[in-house]
Amino acid sequence: MDKSFFLENHLLVSSILIIIILIFFFSVKKTTTLYKILFFSLSINFISYYSILISNKCFDYTIHLPIHLCYITELGILISLILKNQRFYPILALNSLGGGISGLTNSNLVLESYWIEFSHLYLSHLNLIFFFLILFKEKFYINKKMFLKSIVLNGTIFFLTLFFNKIFGSNYWFTQNRPQGKNITLLFSDWPYYLIGLIIIGLFSYCITFILLRKNKYT
Repeated sequence: MDKSFFLENHLLVSSILIIIILIFFFSVKKTTTLYKILFFSLSINFISYYSILISNKCFDYTIHLPIHLCYITELGILISLILKNQRFYPILALNSLGGGISGLTNSNLVLESYWIEFSHLYLSHLNLIFFFLILFKEKFYINKKMFLKSIVLNGTIFFLTLFFNKIFGSNYWFTQNRPQGKNITLLFSDWPYYLIGLIIIGLFSYCITFILLRKNKYT
């Protein structure tokens, strides 16, 4: 199948994949089993992505490091599952729903992107939504203190990323240039307005996720 199909039918592909994830979610009752499925998906995604890029000598540290917020979140989920530590679950949960939806409704890929980048984009953002669904099913709860700490931590990562981009000429978090491909930044003016728009959307999704998880305790 040609890459152009995925570029032109991004929402259709995303919708089909979300339906598959929901089938898994509703057919498997135990969250322990859901976590195992998630762990397998996360592991396969990271191993295949980096092994293929490195073995084909396509890896570029200015593009392929897991520094974009969604990929940092995915890596954080994987490490948390390996260590069996829920310390960072609040920020991971807050990043997951909005980040997953954002990646499945927008794309920063073009025809020149590698095939593995397509599978990585879809699987990564599906993993984020899957993680959120599992936490929601477990009645995971976030209070205001966790919410504020998560915003501060994300803000810190943002400024560190901005500093990294200035030094190495990269564009993680799209702080230097708008992302390629078909995405919501096309609705905004050039830098810094598209970046401000992304930040506002991110904060809005954060608030929505916080409300969902805060009310989750009482449902």
